[in-house]
Amino acid sequence: MIIVRALYGLKTSGAAFRALLAETLNDLNYIPSKADPDVYMRPAVKSNGFKYYEYVLVYVDDVLCMSDNPTITMKGIQHNFKIKNDKIEEPTMYLGAEISKMHNETNKECWAMSSDKYCAAAVTNVSDNLEKSGLRLPPKCLTPLSNGYRPELDVTAELKADGVQYYQELIGVLRWAVEIGRVDILLEVSMMSSHLALAREGHLEQVIHIFGYLKAYKKFRLMFDSDHPQISTNRFKSYDWFDFYRGAKEAIPSNMPEPRGLSTSTSAFVDADLAGDKKNRRSQTGVLIFINKAPIHWYSKRQPSVESSTFGA
Repeated sequence: MIIVRALYGLKTSGAAFRALLAETLNDLNYIPSKADPDVYMRPAVKSNGFKYYEYVLVYVDDVLCMSDNPTITMKGIQHNFKIKNDKIEEPTMYLGAEISKMHNETNKECWAMSSDKYCAAAVTNVSDNLEKSGLRLPPKCLTPLSNGYRPELDVTAELKADGVQYYQELIGVLRWAVEIGRVDILLEVSMMSSHLALAREGHLEQVIHIFGYLKAYKKFRLMFDSDHPQISTNRFKSYDWFDFYRGAKEAIPSNMPEPRGLSTSTSAFVDADLAGDKKNRRSQTGVLIFINKAPIHWYSKRQPSVESSTFGA
């Protein structure tokens, strides 16, 4: 028998794998959550009578289980799947990010995420490629982009095909670094991502500058603090929005699951730079969302239309 292609390389293998894993979790009484079909949940009760939900997070073939006793669930999965090195343990790495524990300001133990190893490996790869051309990363990069640089105003020569491909690869590396915790380069990576189709030499230099910044600022860790934030309502002015949101009511789903576990609060920080793009006058929106004091979602995106006021932006 001559093996032409491994089975996991077939087009339908990914779908078949997910279907089998979903069936296995269904047999363990887990159901997909309403918000994300790859986040599974089932009701559970602790030994002291406290009601909560057990969760299983699935990302392709990486599985995280959150439970008072996660071993039971993982053993159930292991019954149908081969687990790497047969290890069931607290995570130290997940999707390229380092997972660890730390203590918050009240000395409460919390989980934390860091992309230090991923960024260090990326910086090393870029440095090695530059050395082949007799170049090196720029020193003393205090900010992700050079001071005053605007990518939309760059008129340097266009990159050739191989240069564009390399530029796109670097942007992909940086976008994943942002995804696993480097929120400090979120805006700059988003701005540089707008030029993937027509990248210029100046754009590539600035992307390499971002790697120089990562080399200068290596340590960056996000803490998922479960404490509730103390936010004073005096910081917010009261306005009458009746004309804009007449009769507005919160949409409560009729099929929402039974509330279990501890209560949580969500906080969202949103801002936009009015007419930030110097060429087409479009604004850039930044969003940062917390559950309690844990950052769970962040993105920066250029708006699709031009707004003439700060409120509109």
